[in-house]
Amino acid sequence: MNELVPRLPEERRTDALPIARCMAIAEREAKTGTTPEHELRVLYGAGTDTDELLHRFARELRIGAFENSPDRVFRARAILWQLTVARLRQSNPEFLAANGID
Repeated sequence: MNELVPRLPEERRTDALPIARCMAIAEREAKTGTTPEHELRVLYGAGTDTDELLHRFARELRIGAFENSPDRVFRARAILWQLTVARLRQSNPEFLAANGID
């Protein structure tokens, strides 16, 4: 971006900024590699679509399916934490760094 933006006409520079942000998010996604899908698959079993796993997890959170088992509560909290950190790595890694989260 440091090389490209100065070469663009002034009226096109604002168009390039959202594209640059998307490219940076994609680059961070590719670098992180760790995702909460593994924990979801441990919880529900392999062979299921990730979106389906997330929908099932959300549905079970809403109905309180994790509340009666300390092990499932722990696993649910771990998944929620991993989802939150993964989203922040994609969209706002500066927040993680500023708060000492690796």
